This record gives sequence, C-alpha cells and structure tokens, in this order.
Amino acid sequence: MNLLNKFSNLYNSLTKTDSGWNRIYDFYLIFGQTDENKFPWITSNWKSDFETYFDALIKKTENSKETGIRALKYIPEKRISKNNEEFIYHSEVKLGRLKWDEKSHEKWTIPDNTEIYFQNFELWTPVWTVCEKKQSPPDIYITISNQQDFENKTNIQFDYFIVIAIAKDSKIDSKTIVKEFSEKINSKATILKTRRWNKPEKAGNWTFRNGIQDTFASGIYKDKNIHDFDFNELVFEPEWEIIYREK
Repeated sequence: MNLLNKFSNLYNSLTKTDSGWNRIYDFYLIFGQTDENKFPWITSNWKSDFETYFDALIKKTENSKETGIRALKYIPEKRISKNNEEFIYHSEVKLGRLKWDEKSHEKWTIPDNTEIYFQNFELWTPVWTVCEKKQSPPDIYITISNQQDFENKTNIQFDYFIVIAIAKDSKIDSKTIVKEFSEKINSKATILKTRRWNKPEKAGNWTFRNGIQDTFASGIYKDKNIHDFDFNELVFEPEWEIIYREK
C-alpha cells in the first residue's frame, strides 16, 4: 500500500468515526419533584412509576437485549481516624454487571428506610462496549442523578434530574411516551430540543460544554448552578419545546 492510500484510508476512518459519534438526538431534560417519597431509585417507585416507561422506549429498538446499566450508590460506615476520632465514610456498593432485567433492578435500586445514598444511574442501548465496537453512540441514553449531597444539606429546586436521549434515526415515537411518563411523575418540567451526541452547544441561557454523555444540572443555565435560580423563573422557550409542566 502506497503512502497516498494510507492517508486516504486514515481520513475515511476518521471521517466515519466522527460522523457516527455525531448522531442526532431528541434530547429531553426532566426535572423531578421535591418529594423524598417519590425518589426513582426507591425500588417500589421504580417499579410503579419509571421502569414501565423506560421499558416501552427500549423495546422499540433493535438492540433492546443489549442494554447495559451503570449505577453508583454508597453505604455509610463508621471508621476511626488516626487521631482516634470516629467519622462516617461512604463506601461504594459493588453492583457487578447490570442488565435491563429484574435481577439488576433489584441490585441498583434501594429499599425504603435505608441509609444507602444513591448518586447516579446510567443506561445505554446498546451497551457502551457495543457502541465502541460499532463506533456509534447508543440508540437510547438515559441518566438519573440525585441532586442532594451525601448529607442532604444542599438547597435544591428539584430532587432528581433525568436526561433522555433518543437517536433520531432509530425512528422511535419517544415524545408520546415521555409525555405520559412526565404526567405520571408530575415532573416540575420536561423539555425537548434536538442535539448532536458529541457536540457542545450554547443556546440562549443554556450552555452544554460537553456532549450528551456529560450532561449534568450544574452549570447548564447561565453558567451557574441551576439550583441557585427560582425554578419558576427559568426560561425554556424558544430554545426548548415544553413537553410538560407540573400541575
């Protein structure tokens, strides 16, 4: 192979990779209520209010059986410092490999009346290892983030933050399902815009400095912590389509 062909193949490879990871999505942000009895990571709530709607989205893809989950939760432990003082250390709970099945849901969710701290849930359809092999982001990407800190001392406008990204070319009618889901949980707001997977962007008061995979509530509104604003004063339109507002 001559040098020209080598450069040509390299260029085609890079172009294909960039194009794949630049996939276009229906990009939803869902702001949850402030009611600890309604946390999505509580096992009973997950089964009654969340799992069914996410399952409806996943089953519309050809890769539903290849869904993977990551989750972070911590258990408080009493420990003794070098100064012989007792303190609380939050130790990560090892969950192992998680799939989209009842056994995995039982592992990552939390029963009522427990001291375990839940931090984050992340779902990929297909799983990230498959996406890496295919050099293409997932058909469906979902995260659920706890907005409280370990000691629940943070002043917050909403208890949890959900990101749902549905690839446009998967041709899933996600809006109907997400709207019904938002009505079920009575979200403070559910908003939608079109966005590319790996492209940072700024629109009005909203700034996303990284790709969809790195979307967090902090810093996305006027470059500040969104919890520092009165939620009712947040401006969504015209950048966002409002799918639902709390009743």
